[in-house]
Amino acid sequence: HTIVNELGHTAARDFLSGTQTVVNFWLLNHGFSIGIGDTIADKETMNSITNIISTAKSRVSDIILAAQQDKLECEPGMTIRESFEAKVNQALNKARDDAGKKAQSSLREDNNVKQMVVSGSKGSFINISQMSACVGQQNVEG
Repeated sequence: HTIVNELGHTAARDFLSGTQTVVNFWLLNHGFSIGIGDTIADKETMNSITNIISTAKSRVSDIILAAQQDKLECEPGMTIRESFEAKVNQALNKARDDAGKKAQSSLREDNNVKQMVVSGSKGSFINISQMSACVGQQNVEG
């Protein structure tokens, strides 16, 4: 706006063209890309994630056993099947969230995937969780 008012349309066009040239040059030489290395967690983090998933599997096994022995209680407003799936989903979603938080906290600040999510340009923290830790339960009924 100021360039147009003070120097005219041609100067504004030349300024924007020059700015775009500088940006293009920078992107060409300092491009931003992500690779599989940006999603791999360290050994300690993987051990923690494995423990979280094992605990969730154990919890789901307990829920299945309770259902098989007719000890599973219906949740209000749900059938026994809906209650079963809700409890399984709750256990597995908690595992996914906990594993994802662990994976996210292990990523360095200069990690390209984390930078994309934090800046808001692409993706979300759940995507980091899915790439680094686990995808989570996919709902069957709903």
